[in-house]
Amino acid sequence: MSQDPVKRALLCRPTHFNVTYVINPHMRPYSVNTSEALKQWKALVATLESLSITVDIIEQQEDVPDMVFAKDQGIVKDGTVLLANFRYRQRQKERLYYSEWFRDNGFRLRDLSSTFPFEGANTLFFAGMLLVGVGFRASVGTCQELARELEVKVVPLHLVDPYFYLLDMDVLPINKDTAFYYPPALSKNSQRLLQRLVPNLYELSEGAATAFAANSFVSGKDIIIPSGMPESFREDLMNIGLTIHEVDISEFKKAGGGINCLINVLE
Repeated sequence: MSQDPVKRALLCRPTHFNVTYVINPHMRPYSVNTSEALKQWKALVATLESLSITVDIIEQQEDVPDMVFAKDQGIVKDGTVLLANFRYRQRQKERLYYSEWFRDNGFRLRDLSSTFPFEGANTLFFAGMLLVGVGFRASVGTCQELARELEVKVVPLHLVDPYFYLLDMDVLPINKDTAFYYPPALSKNSQRLLQRLVPNLYELSEGAATAFAANSFVSGKDIIIPSGMPESFREDLMNIGLTIHEVDISEFKKAGGGINCLINVLE
């Protein structure tokens, strides 16, 4: 059984994308080929549009190089956006620009308290629950506030490897019964919890995980994956019944982000 296809998504044009500071182990300062990054982003937009997804675009501001990672900005649900609380000061100004865009486009804005860090890419909906990566960019307190604000069951998963610092780098939900995960990125207890929650749970190889396989993007029976994935991952996807679309996002990996990080689902 597939999940519902995505109807509408928000992306940020990478006009000023670069790596100018280091807040995760992937970041390589001033390593980005900006023209190539824009080319890759346009290919992602074209792929989304080929899947009948309406793409809204927010323009990037010069003083926020990571603004391109739209998924981080919060959780959108039923016309309301729960805005991110960025842990690192380098990213906190992004919230101002996205708040303005959401407000101007008719979305209702909600906030967590400023006490707890929260980023959209550190959360994943699965089978009516919200999975949250705890450790590097969220806390148990974050989970409690998310449960209250969204009125949903929240399941904390403890992340243990700084290389996989956000949950959407470690876990890839496919539908309400199926997901992929990379066990070494999670605590032993969280591994066991996922094994109980997910009827069909596939392990990602180290090669697939480090190539950002979990940061793929699923819409119905289609999946957009980074180019260069191991054949074993592709075979698993085809056996599940997914149609594969490949996009090169190598420039964005230099900042520690992938396909899913670039997309915030609006509908």
